[in-house]
Amino acid sequence: MKRSIFFTSIYLLTFLVVSVPLILNIKINELSNKINELNSEIYYLERSKNTIDLKHHESYSISSLEKLAKNHSYERLEISQKINKLEIPYKLNYERTEKIAILGFGK
Repeated sequence: MKRSIFFTSIYLLTFLVVSVPLILNIKINELSNKINELNSEIYYLERSKNTIDLKHHESYSISSLEKLAKNHSYERLEISQKINKLEIPYKLNYERTEKIAILGFGK
């Protein structure tokens, strides 16, 4: 009887010594796969953020603002600072004679 308990305990101990590292390796591999997926998603999001930043920079840089001003008949004024008063940097070349109505209220 003691012998069968001894061999059973050795069998269980051997089984645990072999199976526990295998189970741990499976869990580690699952976590590693999740980390790889997250890293690829982070990489994709960073690339999309960089493209959005580039488009924003191209749209609102100084040179593009000057092009927009030329397209809409604005001319650049010399900026001079007076006592507690700043002048606007762009002004329309011509004044519009039509009245602008917003939500039914005229100008």
